[in-house]
Amino acid sequence: MKQAPSTNEVTYSKEERDAALVKMKDVSSAFYYAATRTNCHPFIEFCGLMNEYIKVCEAASEAGVDFMMANVHTGQAIPMKDYEAAYIGEKFGCIFGPTFHDPELFKAFLSQLELPFDVQVIPEKA
Repeated sequence: MKQAPSTNEVTYSKEERDAALVKMKDVSSAFYYAATRTNCHPFIEFCGLMNEYIKVCEAASEAGVDFMMANVHTGQAIPMKDYEAAYIGEKFGCIFGPTFHDPELFKAFLSQLELPFDVQVIPEKA
């Protein structure tokens, strides 16, 4: 870990990112084992969400992107394919299902994504 030359941002080397990915996979495996013991399918789906995040992080790291610094606070995005974004949406659908069919709850959810554009696809409550 080192400071970036002209900023106060921390950067992680490829070796540090690789080590983090190994730990992330270990945590996901441990979570899956524990989650299956709950018999709560939506809770187990969080493992799928974690694994997709790990997969996207691996690809980003291979492309030289410091995924460990990609977040809303730094403004850095993780490169992602449309089918990966769709899979993450599917996982959220499995976990929260019809909960977000309520437009007000969905608006509240979207409001926290800090999107740089206005989402106009949400119907008004009938």
